[in-house]
Amino acid sequence: MIKLSDIDHVKFGVKDVDESSNSWQVEFGLTERTREGRESYLAVNYEPYSIVVEESEEVGIQYAAYNLHPDFSLEDAEQHLKAVGVDYIRSANAIDFVDPENNGVRYVPFRPRAGQDVYPIASRLTNSLHPGRYRKLGHVNYLTADVNSMVDFYVNVVGQELTDRLGGDAGAFLRIGPDHHVNALVNTGTPHFHHVAFDMGDWGMVPTTFDHLAQHGRVFPWGPVRHGIGGNLAGYVRTPELDCFIELYADMEQIDEFHEPRDFPDDRHSSSVWGMLPPRSYFRFDEESIAMERESLRGIYE
Repeated sequence: MIKLSDIDHVKFGVKDVDESSNSWQVEFGLTERTREGRESYLAVNYEPYSIVVEESEEVGIQYAAYNLHPDFSLEDAEQHLKAVGVDYIRSANAIDFVDPENNGVRYVPFRPRAGQDVYPIASRLTNSLHPGRYRKLGHVNYLTADVNSMVDFYVNVVGQELTDRLGGDAGAFLRIGPDHHVNALVNTGTPHFHHVAFDMGDWGMVPTTFDHLAQHGRVFPWGPVRHGIGGNLAGYVRTPELDCFIELYADMEQIDEFHEPRDFPDDRHSSSVWGMLPPRSYFRFDEESIAMERESLRGIYE
């Protein structure tokens, strides 16, 4: 059975790499580490990079990449994929394949901790990172047409663990380490990448972070909310240029080795203990719903 270490990075196709890289830096506080042709590699914190944007005709996510556990090499991962009958493409430093709904998945080798990475973030020194940065890349979320097939694939092929279910077949949350989820699946009947999420580290970052994004014209269709499942405080920013949302969160539930998957009811409390359900537009990516959100029109709740 394959074993993972953590989520490593997410790659997006964008119309204009200069514009996108600038947005990630100025609006979301990431740091451009390097530029290779029409690709920009951006770091959330001290890591080499967590977001890659590439100029492309196809806008949106290209793949989510996961670090292999140090006990597993790329050659081991190849043998695993062969054994479970999944087609893949091997390159020098990665393995690429797709899930049952054609979402890209990438394996990359374990990234050992070295230098300052062995110390807590507060103990490190920097002369290049922006103030007010997020703590880390946290997770990705997909809308799905078949949650059970996707759970089976991400557990038995990708190597994640089921943390919890939502209303049986309404949704599922999967993890790699102690964070409640590194991947979430919501059964809407139509597949679509929904969001990439960043751990803000602290509740105190919410007002200044959200104010800053609002000053750049960003819209928060939902949040801040306190999720019943996962326990995290969260807000969701619409990013039409990436064809998804960005979630900013803090205080996610930590899972121990004795955890048994739970089944949360598919109700208001599981979505937000504060009682605020998302607008219907939260599950849509068409121009009409995006416009309705921006103008706060009644139709976003229908």
